[in-house]
Amino acid sequence: MFTPVRTLLIAAALGGCALVQADPLLDFGVFTAPTQRAIAEPVVSWVVHPQPKAYCRTTSPQDGSVAWRDACVVWHKATARCTIVTPTSTTHSQLGHLFLHCIKGG
Repeated sequence: MFTPVRTLLIAAALGGCALVQADPLLDFGVFTAPTQRAIAEPVVSWVVHPQPKAYCRTTSPQDGSVAWRDACVVWHKATARCTIVTPTSTTHSQLGHLFLHCIKGG
């Protein structure tokens, strides 16, 4: 049997869950792998830098780049290389999103 105090504690705990907002960088949606790839088997580097977008703008050589949120990716098709650049703190979802831009070439 629940006492009034115990019921209040449970209600407070459950109510607190509603205050937590989802991180927009967390995406667990299922997707289909792209069939059209600019780079079929890329060599991927991950650089941690305090200013990712500035780093991507100055990276050479590159065939293209995409900035997303606070990170970016650059790619070079001739060498089949991609460089993902993020700040110190990032998410798996952000890394995956940038990797998809790399293999699709945009």
